Amino acid sequence: MSGRRVAIAIVGVALIAVVAAHGAPASRKDDGAFRRGVLGRRAYRLYVPQRPPADPLSLVVALHGCWQTPEDFAQGTRLNEAAERRGLLVLYPAQSRWDNVSRCWNWFDPAHQSRRSGEVAELVALAQAVGREHGAVAGRAVVIGFSAGGFMAVNLLCAAPELVAGVGVVAGGPYRCGLGPEGAVECMGGHKLDGVASATACLAATGRRSLAMRASLWHGDRDSVVAPVNLAALETMFARLAGLTSRVTETRDGAAYALYRDRRGDLAIETWLVPGLGHAWSGGDPRATHTWPPGPSATDHILDFLQSPR
Repeated sequence: MSGRRVAIAIVGVALIAVVAAHGAPASRKDDGAFRRGVLGRRAYRLYVPQRPPADPLSLVVALHGCWQTPEDFAQGTRLNEAAERRGLLVLYPAQSRWDNVSRCWNWFDPAHQSRRSGEVAELVALAQAVGREHGAVAGRAVVIGFSAGGFMAVNLLCAAPELVAGVGVVAGGPYRCGLGPEGAVECMGGHKLDGVASATACLAATGRRSLAMRASLWHGDRDSVVAPVNLAALETMFARLAGLTSRVTETRDGAAYALYRDRRGDLAIETWLVPGLGHAWSGGDPRATHTWPPGPSATDHILDFLQSPR
């Protein structure tokens, strides 16, 4: 199936917008450290490290891609293993077939781009409730997403910047690059991308003049579902959000790598264009879907970058 036909299959779905239910998350049967839960109507999995650090836990929100489940995404990214080593709390919200038959997050629908309603509101409420329950550091969540989950991670940032301290996007694209199913297909195909316009729309959503935070952005040069030019648009968007222009490029782990620092010299943005990588998670577990084991570990590099000392 062609990349365009795959994209149409992914986004050509009628959606149900729902309002987030606020309150304490209810637990279901646990599988040790990898627990089940539900908040309102939003199911999730939660990894709680067996040996939490002395400091308060940091929360990672992990958003799976189309066709995936939290369990599949956890295995493919190896995030649980990384969380145990690093002392991280990892929240995996689950998209249901009721909301999208392909289990895609509905990132392209304006009904799911505001913190007041829809999926973004649900994700904000869930992250806040889980963070409070487990004593996670408030306002320091890291959001990591693949494909539709990467697009939704950007939506979450622009809707609730006070919650998000860092973003890791693999095979995603810039904010509001395509509205509705047809617009989403155009965006994924690399058409009508405008990183500057995406930054302007994001700032308008936040009500801020600038938005500085860390971002680790990844794409494969053989991605036929979300065109690699989305990486450049994302880079432009994040650089414009923070008002950054100084950029250093090099080759790192065989990938084309770019790095931005802020005016104080702190890490701000990194981009990875991985040769040979299609629409997949670089360095992932081959037992899961949408992974490419030969590539550099996106999980480790993203967490290293987003959590390194300032």
